[in-house]
Amino acid sequence: MKKVSGFIILAAIASLAGCYKETTFDVKPAIEFKTLRKEIRLDQFSGSKKDSVILTIKFQDGDGDLGLNEKEKAAAELKSDYNYIIRLFRKKKGVFQEFVPDVPYSGYFPRLKSDGKVGPIEGSIDYSVDFPHPFTPVKDSLKFQITIKDRAGNVSNTAESSLIILNEF
Repeated sequence: MKKVSGFIILAAIASLAGCYKETTFDVKPAIEFKTLRKEIRLDQFSGSKKDSVILTIKFQDGDGDLGLNEKEKAAAELKSDYNYIIRLFRKKKGVFQEFVPDVPYSGYFPRLKSDGKVGPIEGSIDYSVDFPHPFTPVKDSLKFQITIKDRAGNVSNTAESSLIILNEF
């Protein structure tokens, strides 16, 4: 009797293990807008207020080649080859229009997988952008379009944020 029940347990475990399917994603990153929040801070140099906007996106990548190490980042900076790309849209007279700042809000995020192994990853990325009040119109209404790029040069889909109002106080 014990042999039969042991066999049934082993068979059940084997069948459950056979049902496990490894997660797979496309090698082209996929992103989704998650949250947008703002924190009012004091600028450490000027002492004036600024809005620090934190954009959070969810991501999936099939081969896990997201992010740059310091050497890769230095090389990318020479070409302004950003891996976190932001397009900014400002609301004017009820219509959103793209606003191209003198200094880009795009930037870089670090490697998300430190073991160097190829394989799927998913998670979220927080990215912060500062808007000093002296240089931001009062009650400025903005939204962002975000894309990311992996080390192979694959560009994700575009995610659009919700509306945020800056320099309210």
